[in-house]
Amino acid sequence: METWNQFITYVGQNGDYIWFQFYRHFLMAAYGVLFAAVISIPLGILIARYGKLSSWVLAFGSIIQTIPALGALAVIMIAFGLGTNTVIITLMLYSILPITQNTYVGMKEVDKTVVEAGYASGMTRFQLLRMVELPLAISVIMAGLRTALVVGIGIAAVGAFVGAGG
Repeated sequence: METWNQFITYVGQNGDYIWFQFYRHFLMAAYGVLFAAVISIPLGILIARYGKLSSWVLAFGSIIQTIPALGALAVIMIAFGLGTNTVIITLMLYSILPITQNTYVGMKEVDKTVVEAGYASGMTRFQLLRMVELPLAISVIMAGLRTALVVGIGIAAVGAFVGAGG
């Protein structure tokens, strides 16, 4: 009972600080995933169209994933110094594989007969991508974004070691 009372007292006295750190932690994870999505979604579409690139790109993403987060933070810290930029860049690197992989799988799993029907109705390649393929693959792509955000929230907690707070 005493511990519970201490917890309530602490939260009451430091509520603003807790919310600020929560907000900062979430923003670091969200920015890392956002920047990774800007790179990974077009990359996933590209490797889905040109299958020979897929093994190389996914292997490179897997190599990045095998590096321990604390080690990656230390190496990136050498170039970017202490602070949130180091954590956001690390989060971006760790988010590339799940988003790229899910975009690739989502684009490959689009039914070819639906794409052919769109092509037969006179759609250009960009129209097919925008109106047929991406809407059908969006659920798989969103699953990759969700996975990347969960990984990012976990890695952002380690970011306190390099002065990022949160």
